[in-house]
Amino acid sequence: MIRTVQAVVPGSTGNLGPGFDLFGLAVDIYVRLTVTVEGTFVMASTAEPEWVVEWDGEGSGPPAPVPLDRQNLAVCGLESAWSAAGLAFDGRVTVSGSSEIPVARGLGASAASLVAGLLAGESLADASLDPERLLELATAEEGHPDNAAPSIMGGLIAAAPLEGRGVLTHRSRLFEDYLLGAVVPEMNLSTRLAREALPGEIAHQDAVKNQQRSFFLFHALVEGHTDELKELVEDSLHQPYRARLIPCFEELMALAWSGGADAVWLSGSGPTLLVLVEGSVDRVEGICRPLEERWAAEGISSRTLVLGPDDLGGAVHDVG
Repeated sequence: MIRTVQAVVPGSTGNLGPGFDLFGLAVDIYVRLTVTVEGTFVMASTAEPEWVVEWDGEGSGPPAPVPLDRQNLAVCGLESAWSAAGLAFDGRVTVSGSSEIPVARGLGASAASLVAGLLAGESLADASLDPERLLELATAEEGHPDNAAPSIMGGLIAAAPLEGRGVLTHRSRLFEDYLLGAVVPEMNLSTRLAREALPGEIAHQDAVKNQQRSFFLFHALVEGHTDELKELVEDSLHQPYRARLIPCFEELMALAWSGGADAVWLSGSGPTLLVLVEGSVDRVEGICRPLEERWAAEGISSRTLVLGPDDLGGAVHDVG
């Protein structure tokens, strides 16, 4: 058997301020993964395929190259999907990835690569895994679903693992007039380091504030209640602690607010800053440019990606 499929999966921004490990939004930058299998699926775990892994675009070189072996997250996704179907592959597997998503910048590159592998693996094995099962598999690999869920389903997602019951999700669409500016610095901030910056305990009142803001934030983002967003995206659980890892963080936030942003948050675990704007591409770029200049004054180059929401999520199709 020789068969080729291609999976296309969006990146995402997680947390959205107070929705720590809860909210994710799919955005229109993509991982495109082409997988060709030459051989056969077997009903045993003893087969060991020959892997050929190639990568282009973001993650294909320094400063954060993706691995070109079984540690590649797309490969992990393929193997996870096949294992879930009770299958293994005996033969040659060629994995060719091309990514628009900056690596280690808080825009869901890892989750998108993993999901692309899961979708491609499910299709190649004709495994008929539903989105809920794919999300369970992705969560088992990544540890939390706030990036994987939007990459699978698209849209604005609230996702929470329930012990013994999979992952509970609620999906909606971002208000149609919003655009996003992702100001991406040329500095890495690993998820591990960002997690280690968080305290072991937080004050009860801080937890209550985040809980209250999160509920109303989701509805404000869906309904376009722009005048409410500045207060609702305030966070007490992760941003104040991760801010210490990012040069001039508070100044950058202040510049975005003073420039007219409708909302600003640290994208995922950072270091990218995400600026939400109701309006045009020109308005997004005008708000984000001073942030680039401020980082440049610190010797840190950056770039702005003007993004829209992705409402479709990941997709896979046969190409041969």
